[in-house]
Amino acid sequence: MCRLFDKDICICQQCQKLIEPKFISFKASGYKALAFYDYNEFIKQQIYLFKGCFDYEMKDIFLNLFIKEIKLYYSRYVVIPIPSYSKDDEIRGFNHVVEVYKNIGVRLLPIIEKTAHFKQAENSAKKRQDIKKHLALKEQVDLSKQRVLLVDDIYTTGSTMAASIKLIEKLNPKEIRVLVLAKTNDKDYKKPNTNNSLH
Repeated sequence: MCRLFDKDICICQQCQKLIEPKFISFKASGYKALAFYDYNEFIKQQIYLFKGCFDYEMKDIFLNLFIKEIKLYYSRYVVIPIPSYSKDDEIRGFNHVVEVYKNIGVRLLPIIEKTAHFKQAENSAKKRQDIKKHLALKEQVDLSKQRVLLVDDIYTTGSTMAASIKLIEKLNPKEIRVLVLAKTNDKDYKKPNTNNSLH
């Protein structure tokens, strides 16, 4: 039925059954936040194929089923992606966060940079707080009249998002909201991933 009414559907019926969007509302540093998916095994595998295995064609599957609604709802926002380290992007050939969200049809403003290779997945929840030492504003932009949408792929402990929010708050935006592909349950976060791949 989806394909009958929308020819742009890019995933098969089997994956449509497995992908299961949850639309999880939560707070990130006191701001309204939304995660499309629970970070379950299926979503984890898809993000790994896209981000860790450099499968660029996976970029559209995460938002495809509700892209029109996202475009409508966030049409008045500017999108600020949470950065990955530039050398990781060079190896991968693309920035995975930018590629997922650039199709929502709003202005992308990549003004935050990651200044060192600091992999959150390799660190404990306490050590992840150090991310704030490795994030910086690339340029000063007047956001006083702008609604800002901070976007990322996975929300785990929230330390990267919290550090990014503090940077953006300095630019006095009219509003801040957070949008992520997937969110882990706090009880599911146990130990860091020591795998050296880019995922």
